[in-house]
Amino acid sequence: MKILADVAQEQKGLQWLLLGAFGIGLLFDLMFYGQGLGISYPLFVIGLYALFIWQARQRIQLRFSRKQAFDWILSLPIFLLALTFFLFSNPHFHLFNLMLIPFLFVIQTILITKRHRAKWYEPGFFMEMMETLLLYMPKYTRLPFRLTKDWIKSRLNSEKYGVMKKIFIGVGISVPLLVVVLSLLSNADSVFGHFLGQIPRRLIDIHSLEAIFRMFLIGIVTILVFAYMYSVFGKREETVVLPVPEDDKKIVWDGIILVTILAIINIVYTAFTYIQISYLFSGVKRILPDGLTYAEYAKNGFNELVTVTVINFLILLCTMHFASRAKQMLYRMIQVLLSMLTICTGFMLVSAYFRLSLYEDAYGYTHTRLLAHIFMIFLFVLFIIALFKIWRDGFSLIQYYAIVTLVSYVILNYINMDVIIAKNNIQRYHSNGTIDIEYLSRLSYDAIPVVMELVQDKKVEETFMSMVQERKEILYEDNSWQSFNLSEYRAKSYLP
Repeated sequence: MKILADVAQEQKGLQWLLLGAFGIGLLFDLMFYGQGLGISYPLFVIGLYALFIWQARQRIQLRFSRKQAFDWILSLPIFLLALTFFLFSNPHFHLFNLMLIPFLFVIQTILITKRHRAKWYEPGFFMEMMETLLLYMPKYTRLPFRLTKDWIKSRLNSEKYGVMKKIFIGVGISVPLLVVVLSLLSNADSVFGHFLGQIPRRLIDIHSLEAIFRMFLIGIVTILVFAYMYSVFGKREETVVLPVPEDDKKIVWDGIILVTILAIINIVYTAFTYIQISYLFSGVKRILPDGLTYAEYAKNGFNELVTVTVINFLILLCTMHFASRAKQMLYRMIQVLLSMLTICTGFMLVSAYFRLSLYEDAYGYTHTRLLAHIFMIFLFVLFIIALFKIWRDGFSLIQYYAIVTLVSYVILNYINMDVIIAKNNIQRYHSNGTIDIEYLSRLSYDAIPVVMELVQDKKVEETFMSMVQERKEILYEDNSWQSFNLSEYRAKSYLP
């Protein structure tokens, strides 16, 4: 009796989950079908979280413990990134966030439901996530059809159910046969073909076809949401953990060879750092090689410096991972040399940052140049973290790199790059009278309140307004509440 009661309770739980997934399907249709992305995206994310928390309370012991603090903190970047669809209008970030938010949601739900054995920053976790998405989720897409079949069967007696089943089988067999026969008859008689072609137009209009397509889309979303939710909450078969061979030897690099390589590299980098300090960071401009101006010197070599920095970063990571720790004194020398490498690389990043700043002063500010600045700051932070790892072997580099990367990306979404670019370019215009109107007109709607300052300048007013006119027309095309965006709303108040 207990087994039957458990089966009935599980069946009822699945039916409620299917109903909740259907609600998410309806919400998806309401928020996104025929609408632009705006406030709809954070609302949809809230709906998805509501379904997850509801199911979690029903199926697992939902805790907000200290051990799961990181699991729940992940909600913060997810919601902040979802809010960017409401607050800002940068299309590049929107496109990336559209893929990143579901990815973070999957990571978080797997962590909360404990559908993992490996830690979230280990490679094994990614494999377990792929197992959930590519093995269990497709497997559970059949469950909604089985539940629907069982529900219909429970409402009909066995005789009526048998008759209905046979009718559906007969329809399924006759449809492809009819397609072939009607095609042949239409070709045989053009009059019959003409009347046959009129039937769909009389029975089904465009709105009916659209309704069918929307119902199909709701069904797809319902099945996918149900399958994923059940894949993190449902029972799974026991998996066999394969034993790790004991004779697997870790690859190590010889300490003497590493010390020699690092010492030679550091000598070169120390000399380079001295030159950088002499020419770029001192108050007095020293004599440069013939035919090279100070501006050209500041401009040249930026890409090369960043490339060398990335190479140094790879050297640093590989050495920390593969360096032999058998001889303590030798490894201590490696640590000192790696620290010197890190410090010299920091100076290279500062040099590259300074060069790019001088280049921007001369040629203006763009997305690429601002992103290059941010990337160098990001690399600088990674090198500081690596410096801790050099002296603390138990320090988890991947864990902190992942956290810093996610936090940096969220900050990048909220610093409003287009506003920074617009302000700096306008400030530069006021100082030297040079500006790229065409580039400014292509910035997102976030920059409109800043850029409209140019309208007061008669020299560029006419050119700028003619370029913005086309974007103004697009701005007023979609007025639905689902696609409401704060950035676009502010832009409308500035555009005449």
